[in-house]
Amino acid sequence: MGEYQQTIDWLCSLDALRGMDFRLERLHAALGALGNPERGLAAIQVAGTNGKGSTAAMIHSVYGEAGYRCGLFTSPHLQTFRERIRVGADFIDEDRVVDLVERVKWAGSQVEADLTFFEFGTLMALLEFSLADLDMAVFETGLGGRLDATSVVDSVASVISSIGLDHCEWLGDSEEEIAREKAGIIRAGVPVVTGRMQPGAQVVIGGVARELGSRWLRWGRDFGPSSESGLEGKAQRHNAGLAAALIRVLADRFPVDDEQLRLGLENVRWPGRLETVANEPWVVLDVAHNPQSVSLLVEELCELDLPRPLVLVLGVMADKDWGEMACLLFPIADRVVLVPVDNPRALDPGQLVKLADGLLPWELAETARAGLRSARSAAGREGSVLVTGSVFLVGELYREAAGRDAFDV
Repeated sequence: MGEYQQTIDWLCSLDALRGMDFRLERLHAALGALGNPERGLAAIQVAGTNGKGSTAAMIHSVYGEAGYRCGLFTSPHLQTFRERIRVGADFIDEDRVVDLVERVKWAGSQVEADLTFFEFGTLMALLEFSLADLDMAVFETGLGGRLDATSVVDSVASVISSIGLDHCEWLGDSEEEIAREKAGIIRAGVPVVTGRMQPGAQVVIGGVARELGSRWLRWGRDFGPSSESGLEGKAQRHNAGLAAALIRVLADRFPVDDEQLRLGLENVRWPGRLETVANEPWVVLDVAHNPQSVSLLVEELCELDLPRPLVLVLGVMADKDWGEMACLLFPIADRVVLVPVDNPRALDPGQLVKLADGLLPWELAETARAGLRSARSAAGREGSVLVTGSVFLVGELYREAAGRDAFDV
């Protein structure tokens, strides 16, 4: 096993050892040991229950099209950890991953901080960006906002893409509570752009913005969808509108002309979002992983009118509201193949059987790949297959479904 893979295996082990632990004091101490690489970085922070990764990728794409040197930090990845940290269009090198992990390990030891997997990734991104002579960097939050590791940056603008009920054990049991956590990324006097959300969440975010003297651009009042997204679906037109509003609110500092904005939105590459990767049968991949994103996916599929029979390949995480997700998805499918996902947090697919039984034909597959092969066979050349339920499932099956890696063009 090579040094890079050993490093990744060690990093992934931190999830099991340390889980989630939201305390920014530990992170600030490690940053001090590293020489505070976050200082002087023009950061754009993007939070939200759904759509934040796509929005961050669009902003990054537009600034790249405009000739700026822009970094991008996102999570989770589809196929390789290297996707998480980018300078311009380039993923971080394997050798650089190994080097940065060692540097962050050293910093943690200096301040006696047991850093989590996500904290390692955030610190690695900040180190890489500090050495890359960037104009700006876009950071997708991990979970929440107020205590998320990415909140150690000093933002020049913030985006909150959406508010929904997810990660309730950490963020709160209502959209208002979750909105308050995500509003933690808003900085005093710094503009914030927000997407479509329920009135209660808007009231919370608007209150925080007013308290901090932040200019607030709100979906439906100050801007709307953009038709220029290179990604499929109504949800992506929403995200493109968010990205365009962010670009415009920063126009005095980072000018972008209309053609650069159009090309950046059209040329964005963000795989696994309502993405058709094959035909005969049609195979559509979507990373919907909570009830809100599944509900949006179902709306999109009704408009797409995929050929029948439609066979669903479903694998989910145990910490999601998988019952509601299944109840939304099963009525639109003709058959479901329930699959395990190669992740410690995955749900035993057998637990979904009782929801499928009597509603539609179902099959329990031993592996995700076997499930995809069975679904293709059941759909036939004239039908379609939908793979959804988890980012991790789409990442696991991407090569098998598309015949190539996710970011190959």
